[in-house]
Amino acid sequence: MSFDHEQIAGLIRKLAGADQLLAQTYINGTVFADDDNRGAIDSLKKSGILRSADASDEYRLTGDLKRLIDRLLLRNQRYQQNINMAKMIVSVEEDIEDYRRALEQNNQDEAHHHLEQIDDTLYEATEALENSLSVMFAAITSQFGFVSSLNSKIRQNQRALTYAQQLVQELNQVRITDCYDWLSWSGIPPELSRKIIRFIDQYKSIVERLTGIVGRMKELLFKLRLQEQTANRCRAMAQFLRQHPEWEPLDWSEDIGVPDLLRRGTGLKLQPGIDTANPVLQADLAAIVQELRRQSKPVAPLGRDSAVAPLDTRMPSRIEHDQDLYDSHIENLLALALEQQGRKVSALCYWSEQGLEIKAELWLDIVFAQYCCLPQRMRRTIALDMQGENLEGFDGNQVIEEILLQRVA
Repeated sequence: MSFDHEQIAGLIRKLAGADQLLAQTYINGTVFADDDNRGAIDSLKKSGILRSADASDEYRLTGDLKRLIDRLLLRNQRYQQNINMAKMIVSVEEDIEDYRRALEQNNQDEAHHHLEQIDDTLYEATEALENSLSVMFAAITSQFGFVSSLNSKIRQNQRALTYAQQLVQELNQVRITDCYDWLSWSGIPPELSRKIIRFIDQYKSIVERLTGIVGRMKELLFKLRLQEQTANRCRAMAQFLRQHPEWEPLDWSEDIGVPDLLRRGTGLKLQPGIDTANPVLQADLAAIVQELRRQSKPVAPLGRDSAVAPLDTRMPSRIEHDQDLYDSHIENLLALALEQQGRKVSALCYWSEQGLEIKAELWLDIVFAQYCCLPQRMRRTIALDMQGENLEGFDGNQVIEEILLQRVA
């Protein structure tokens, strides 16, 4: 079955005329037919470029065209290739013998056909090996970034290492001496010798690169297994801490006798966005996505008022430092305790003398909080004596009524 130039040119023109439609179909996975593109979609479907999808008005790229685009864009590539080097060698040897016999019989058309067969066979074998090594090298360089967990990375590494070792065994089917025997025929045409020599050079380069890739995969597998051991130890430690907590709060916050200060508040329930895992919302979300994908002409965004504002070139005014009033009072109280040389200083007396506007309970809380923020050296210098009434039934809890500060060093 032969094709003339017009048929091939017409098919290429049809692809070029629907470039945007095909690009949209490739990127989105599907395209929906409407009044604007139905004629183009029907024409592409008759040519075998598009095929029907699940819905009646939904279409996809055919497998051959999608694989061609993936191959040209180096997307969705797999390093595992179905390569049979022994079968390839036998096929090349048979084509070389047929090519030689056609030349001896001076059948140029048949000789040209066999030469094309040899070139295609050698090129497809080397290209498959080159693609396999390129994708494998990219996967190793990214540490198998298409999977996230360590276990998945280790499995992918082991799978790739097994395939690489099988590929090494497959390449051993090619003996360079046999390839050189293809050139031993006297009067071999230069176009055939160039193809064979190019194949031998590419084969040597592939074997050398494959050896380096196998070494890098073994090294990466060793590192991933060490990381897995570390992760397993961390998980075991986290599980142990969950099973043996050092402290657990007593469930007394709902008792009647607990002061309001010690009651637990209800936690905040935050929802940062739409919960896509909610089955109640999934049907509505799917309908919205399908409706957006059906729009061949997306709605243009509304224009915004972009009035130009004049640029303020004045020098900014100097802002005076604003100090917290109660931080100053805390510093004065601590300084007073240091000046008293061992005599106790009452926080409530200071609050009363200074006429602070906050409540006494809040002032005592501020004193205690600021004392806890002091450096260790200062806390060893100033002792804190908290006086108050112990709560019945609660160990170590009391309502603070007074705080005394005393210099001890």
